[in-house]
Amino acid sequence: MVSETFLQGESVSSWAGRRRADPNLRGPGAAFYGDPADPATFTAVLEQKKTVALVCLRDPVQTAAVVEALSEARPEIKILVTTADGELDDLSSLNVRKVSWADVVGDRFEREVARLRTLERVNQVREVLDSAEDVAILLQPDPDPDGIASALALRQLLKRTKTTAPIVSFGDVTRPENVAMLRLLEIDLDVIRPEQLTHFDRVAMVDVQPNVFGGRLDSIGVDVVIDHHPEQKGYVSRFRDIRSSYGATSTMLTEYLLAADLGISQRLATALLYGIKTDTLFLDREASMADVMAFAYLYPLVNTNMLRRMEKPEVPRSAFAAFGRALKDLRLEQGLAYVHLGKVEREDVIPQMAELCLQLEGAFWSAASGVVGDNLVMSIRNSGYQRAAGSVVKAAFGDLGCAGGHQAMAKAILPLQAFRKKFGSTRAPHIREVVERALLEEIDAVPLAANARR
Repeated sequence: MVSETFLQGESVSSWAGRRRADPNLRGPGAAFYGDPADPATFTAVLEQKKTVALVCLRDPVQTAAVVEALSEARPEIKILVTTADGELDDLSSLNVRKVSWADVVGDRFEREVARLRTLERVNQVREVLDSAEDVAILLQPDPDPDGIASALALRQLLKRTKTTAPIVSFGDVTRPENVAMLRLLEIDLDVIRPEQLTHFDRVAMVDVQPNVFGGRLDSIGVDVVIDHHPEQKGYVSRFRDIRSSYGATSTMLTEYLLAADLGISQRLATALLYGIKTDTLFLDREASMADVMAFAYLYPLVNTNMLRRMEKPEVPRSAFAAFGRALKDLRLEQGLAYVHLGKVEREDVIPQMAELCLQLEGAFWSAASGVVGDNLVMSIRNSGYQRAAGSVVKAAFGDLGCAGGHQAMAKAILPLQAFRKKFGSTRAPHIREVVERALLEEIDAVPLAANARR
């Protein structure tokens, strides 16, 4: 029987059904032969769990029989099936993805294989969450656009509503851009207390990991974690997808939606693209090829007018006043540009100042700090080629509060009481001295002898 059934694994590419005498039989690996509609043909082969089968048959009836045989013999493998429009609509399997003939030509084939592997993650997420009556989608306190967009996408992936999958956080949104995003895209965010998570059947976290909450989730448990920050240890979850090589969690969720063949509305596309754009500084920092591809896919779908309105919200006069006062005390030491803003009304002026300071001539690192309520908040930036900013701020201040981040950007939120207990004072000049010295020591910008003279 002549067939066009190809089966590709990690390092082996084989085929079934061609005649042994065929002189055109070429390709790496060993060929095997048999009726592709018979499960026995595949029982002794395809032992690698990561095998992908590509089924290319003109007859849809034969195609369905081959897919059934493969699934019966090796239920763990993933299958790409070439079909024409309207064919095999009743073909349904967790490990099957239907593609057109054009999709298996050139680099499109690699893309479809990648989507099939992503579909496996989608199925695992759904297996954990689908049976739950309600799912809390938890974000970090004061969530950013990447987290908000990812939560919205996860809700779409689960085909749930805000009633059965509310987006929750332990802290409200404060940055004006993010407030504008919630308002313009009509996204509901519920601020809750940690103990209220026990009211939900399942808890899923996006763009954050349980360690950020300092043990507040230890007695509650987390079911799903999807994040692009560096992987943290010391917690248990039923499903975990951590990809620190990605610039945004929104990219990961875009891949999830595409693998699941779910449509992306203008509203969701606008949110996801904004999430990628903000976390990668418009694909300029910590962006991967996956981020670029997701951005390119989403861009034609977005509402560009709404995107502009989110990116340029109104800035109060008090923010400019805070900038003016702080810039007079800007310090540049050993490549670190640092400024302390003192008391500020809004937390968002701190990362804005950190970004501005990084543009200073001679600055390879920048930091801005300010007192917001009962906390000292810090934003750290670098040009992307030094030690990871997240590692620096965590090593310097992780014992006092929440501290961490990415390669090129990081944040710390330290209770003033804890800072005062360790360093003796929270007066502005003392904060400047302590923060600058601690950061310089961690990025190795000042020799130990020089530190000792301070």
